Amino acid sequence: MACDCAVVHWDEDKAGDPLNIGRRSRSIPPAIRRALQKRDQGCRFPGCTAHRFVDAHHIQHWADGGATKMDNLVLLCRHHHRLVHESGYGVRMTDKGIPKFTDPTGRTIPQVAETRFRGNVLALRRRNDKAGLGITHETPIPLWEGEKMDDSMAVEALLWLESLKNPRFEARDAT
Repeated sequence: MACDCAVVHWDEDKAGDPLNIGRRSRSIPPAIRRALQKRDQGCRFPGCTAHRFVDAHHIQHWADGGATKMDNLVLLCRHHHRLVHESGYGVRMTDKGIPKFTDPTGRTIPQVAETRFRGNVLALRRRNDKAGLGITHETPIPLWEGEKMDDSMAVEALLWLESLKNPRFEARDAT
C-alpha cells in the first residue's frame, strides 16, 4: 500500500519538535533553528561576537551526504560562513559537541585567546628594561590630548627609531 511513499525519520525533543530530519531536506526547520540558536547563541567562529544575521551551516555539506541534524550544524555569521565556504577554513564537531575551526593551512584556531602570560616574567621584564620599555602603573596613562595625528611625523619617528636599532637601515624617500 505504501510502496512509493517517502519515509522521513526525525528525532524530537521533549516538546515534540524535530532535532534531526536526516537527509530529507537541506532547509532548517524552525524547531531545529530555535534549538541551534539556543545552543550556539550566535556565530561560533572563535572570537566572533555576532549574534544577529547568522546562518546555519552544515558541517558535512548536505550535497556531500551531510544530514540536517544538530550535531552537523553550527551557526556562523555571514562573514565566517563565507570564509568556510570560499577561503579554505574548516569546521568539525568534536565528540562533546564543540565546533573546532581550522585555518586554510589546517592549523586549529583556538576557541579563546590566551589570557595569561605563560613565559618567564622576570626575563620579559629584563628584556623590556633593556629596550627602555619600563612598565609601571603610569604606563597606560595617555599623553595624547585628542589632536589630529600627523601621519608624516609618526612615520618619520618610526623610521628614526628603526635607524637607531639598525645602523645599516637607510630610509628611502618615497616621493
